[in-house]
Amino acid sequence: MKNLFEYAVPTHGEWFKTLLQNDNVTIEVIVSSDTPEPKVYNQPHDEAVLLIDGEATLELQGQEITMRPGDFLHIPAHTPHRVLKTAKGSRWLAIHTKEALC
Repeated sequence: MKNLFEYAVPTHGEWFKTLLQNDNVTIEVIVSSDTPEPKVYNQPHDEAVLLIDGEATLELQGQEITMRPGDFLHIPAHTPHRVLKTAKGSRWLAIHTKEALC
């Protein structure tokens, strides 16, 4: 058994840990510092993120989206997005799928 709150908060950027993975799905926990990397992601697969704790602002298709605990966001494949800001210790559950979610 794993507890998503046992992972330490990084001093910079984000920390990723794969929890489960098979040929079609990857589930990972992400722990954020208060200084996210300004990297733009453009992935070949769908991603769904659930913010478990903290607060985060993402940029998705030119729109800023603020997420709070319990918020869920679907990011379709090939959609450029980035994390603009995060509260220190924000925790996410990310689900990456080979097949489209919607």
